[in-house]
Amino acid sequence: MVNTEALFRVGDAAEEAGNYTLARQSFERGAALGDAECLFRLAYMFDIGSGVETDKAMAMRLYQRAWRRGSTTAGMNIAILYRERQASRAMFQWWRRVADTGDGSAQLEMAKCYLGGTGVKQDPQAALRCLAVAVRSTFISEEEREEAERLLGTLRPRQV
Repeated sequence: MVNTEALFRVGDAAEEAGNYTLARQSFERGAALGDAECLFRLAYMFDIGSGVETDKAMAMRLYQRAWRRGSTTAGMNIAILYRERQASRAMFQWWRRVADTGDGSAQLEMAKCYLGGTGVKQDPQAALRCLAVAVRSTFISEEEREEAERLLGTLRPRQV
């Protein structure tokens, strides 16, 4: 039986070393066995054109497969691909799906959508709720947490 974790490590090391052929082969093999992380990394290679020709449609298909296998990060990248296509409604729906897994970064992105009325009706109260969840989340970068805190500061009622 092939160990998909080993395939992922080989692919990761190969990509880091600039051996994109070996990286792709390793990720493809792991993806064929249904490994979510191999699917995600293969999708990312096609998304950014890392050692392969950029193919956003292929990236989307692979990200969707990775999402179905449990990769939350794949869901984030699906939302980003929809943003690149200017498909705001689909983008927002994907942010919501990812946020439902407890991801604070997705909560921040949803808040921005609510504030700007992007893909959803403008709703400062919903944005406030998303930001409150984002700043308490453990699944958010420090930079994103600071951004959420800044946005919260602009939305909270000013005390006189």
